[in-house]
Amino acid sequence: MAKRTKFEQRPKAPPPVSVRANTMKVGSRIREVRKRAGLTMRQLAQKLGVSYLTIQRIETDRTSPSVALLSDIAHHLNRPIISFLLRRDETVFHIKASDQPVIESGNLKLRLLAPKGLIRDDINITVGIAKKGEFVPKHTTQGFEVAYIIRGKVIFRQGDREYTMSEGDFLYHDGRVPHSVEALEDHEFLGIHFVK
Repeated sequence: MAKRTKFEQRPKAPPPVSVRANTMKVGSRIREVRKRAGLTMRQLAQKLGVSYLTIQRIETDRTSPSVALLSDIAHHLNRPIISFLLRRDETVFHIKASDQPVIESGNLKLRLLAPKGLIRDDINITVGIAKKGEFVPKHTTQGFEVAYIIRGKVIFRQGDREYTMSEGDFLYHDGRVPHSVEALEDHEFLGIHFVK
């Protein structure tokens, strides 16, 4: 093998791609949201019961907050946790089933597909499974709702009106008006809630 001269050195390998360089750091995102909320670092620290130095280190990405502290920060800044973890330039979001929260109550099981903050700050998307019987008692929500029946049959009630819905039916309504839902049989549905 011939010896290389000073000018014939092997070409340098391209620098490794840094995943961190392509993602927005959590601390930077917290700082941005805190400033938009009109809070100083000291005010946020006081609300959280931590030192100013802790917030300063988090916001300058010298340290990462624990899940519990990030949850508290999200709560006090009125943001979903996921909004601190997503890149602004992300074009595809893949949320595995194992990462989707599931809430069960009575004969209703809801899976949160898209939490508030993923699409917009005021939209969430769920898929639900309910057994026969009333599964959503009369209530109101702040905003509007969409329901799409994947399978089964339900009665949606709003005021003195009833709407019988079956597989493939779609419903859009003002959630601020009292409403309830009764399953005539076991069913599955897709729900979208948003503030207009």
